[in-house]
Amino acid sequence: MKFVNIFLDKVNNLDAKVVKVMKAGFVFSFIVCILSSIILLTYEAFYSLPTLFYIGISLFRTALSFAVAFFICGIGFDTVQKEIN
Repeated sequence: MKFVNIFLDKVNNLDAKVVKVMKAGFVFSFIVCILSSIILLTYEAFYSLPTLFYIGISLFRTALSFAVAFFICGIGFDTVQKEIN
């Protein structure tokens, strides 16, 4: 429980510039995720091409990876920035 409280405290005290970059990254990841969902819906509804399925799944995994990377890097940059100041 102590770790969760430390983590939530760190997330709540992020710098405004870091939060702005993180939000832009999340929006980008969300758009890629929506695109992959549309591709997978197209695969399911109209075309049964295996290539279309693999493209959709790869885009979905990439979008999730980008979202996690923006989150982790945002926390890391905020920590480094606070250590410098």
